[in-house]
Amino acid sequence: MKKLIGAVVLFGIYFVLKRYFVVGTFTPDVENLLLMGIVLVGAFLVAKLLNKVKLPKLTGFMITGLIVGPNVLHFLTHHNLEQLRFFENFALAFIAITAGGELKFSRIKKIIKPVSFILFNQIFLVFFALFLLLIPLSKLFLGNLISNERYLMGFAILFAATALSKSPATTMGIITELKAKGRTTEIVLAVTVLKAIIVVLIFPLVITYSKIYLIDQFQFTNQQVMALVYNVFGSLGLGIGIGIIIILFLKYVQIEKALFLFLTGILLTELSDIFNLEILISSIMAGIVVENFSEKGEELITGIEKTSLPLYIIFFTFAGASLHLDTLKKAFLMTLILIVLRMLFLYLSNFIAGYFLKENKIIKHYSWLGFLGQAGIAVGLANIIEKAIPGETGLMFKSILIATVVINEFLGPIFFKYLLIKAKEANV
Repeated sequence: MKKLIGAVVLFGIYFVLKRYFVVGTFTPDVENLLLMGIVLVGAFLVAKLLNKVKLPKLTGFMITGLIVGPNVLHFLTHHNLEQLRFFENFALAFIAITAGGELKFSRIKKIIKPVSFILFNQIFLVFFALFLLLIPLSKLFLGNLISNERYLMGFAILFAATALSKSPATTMGIITELKAKGRTTEIVLAVTVLKAIIVVLIFPLVITYSKIYLIDQFQFTNQQVMALVYNVFGSLGLGIGIGIIIILFLKYVQIEKALFLFLTGILLTELSDIFNLEILISSIMAGIVVENFSEKGEELITGIEKTSLPLYIIFFTFAGASLHLDTLKKAFLMTLILIVLRMLFLYLSNFIAGYFLKENKIIKHYSWLGFLGQAGIAVGLANIIEKAIPGETGLMFKSILIATVVINEFLGPIFFKYLLIKAKEANV
């Protein structure tokens, strides 16, 4: 009760300040920072409260963001979220570096069979099976909205590709919260990180191909191919460069490590934005380089974990505030179909892999629960769709995709926590 009262008091203070004192007194930047501080403390208190009923802290952060965001109380407006986007990307950079730092090649070798089988099955089943089913289903449920059957093909391609996405941030958040260690944890994390890299790298190609069906007389050009190559190799190159800088600092300087990592996060975030690169790929690659090509991997992870709590609060509170509940209402039936089909094919892909490898019951029947969350990547893909496909078609596609994310984003942490407890790998 004390935590709830504390959260209410904090948001009450902000409401009074904003209504009677902030306007005309503080600059927009000061107001945004004040708001972010109050929201972060409030989210922490709400998460601690919900943790009493066994809900993951990440879910508490998202619920807080949903309540104080544009959907309910309007403390965090869309304008605020856009102005504070840097902090969300900054948090994502650190979380992704940690995820990459956990991907140690020597450990991957020990679980290479289940990781490769599950990864292949998920890509094959989730993408191709969902793609084939979505064509008739889209015609059935969206036929009244989309008269051109070519658009239905483009829709099926986009949604089958985005269904592959899984949030490394959700995975790392639950692992960190539960201090989870074990074979199931390593398998889920490895598949998640590798799949994130694959999805982010191939999605520009997928969306370019889908335009053939969605935009009349669209054709590939050499300029588009070069842009794809630049995005892929530029993101990888930035990550490798940042990784080398981290290694050199930790090896030869070794002072003010926390401040250095903070500045590194800013550098990574700004360079990704300036050169239009994929911050997720760059950050994961930086973590992989430090972990596998130096003896400083553990030192890097330890340094980041000391400041991980505010990073997770920022990322998932903003994720909750960014959810669009109105889109869930508009496309509720299609959303449910997409979610159920995605769950089914995730289960089948992991079951088939576990069956042929003679894995234990946890891997065969429960490991799919670790792949539901879609925060971050899917929302980014939805924004790419809206920008790439003009008009009502792009907006509708984005709305349906974000509607699926609304549900998967809340289910993911809860189901993954259940999996780790079931596997007896949680240490809390």
